[in-house]
Amino acid sequence: MNDLSYSDFESALRRALPFLDDETPVDAHASLAELGLDSLTLLGLVAELEDGFSLELPDEMLVMETFATPSTLWSALAELPRS
Repeated sequence: MNDLSYSDFESALRRALPFLDDETPVDAHASLAELGLDSLTLLGLVAELEDGFSLELPDEMLVMETFATPSTLWSALAELPRS
């Protein structure tokens, strides 16, 4: 079981979001859509988070509200049980 660390979460965001480079600080309230999150990058991000952190996002969490900002996504992930 992998622990969910914010630095690993931030690294996953950087890999998934095309408009978030290594030099740009991750603003917890930035719009993930404005940073390049679309349906394709969403699928890749979900897969990476589930695999990397040994968790499963339930279908009801796979909505844009969950993925609105890094803060909303982090809060949702922190509540999930780890497998």
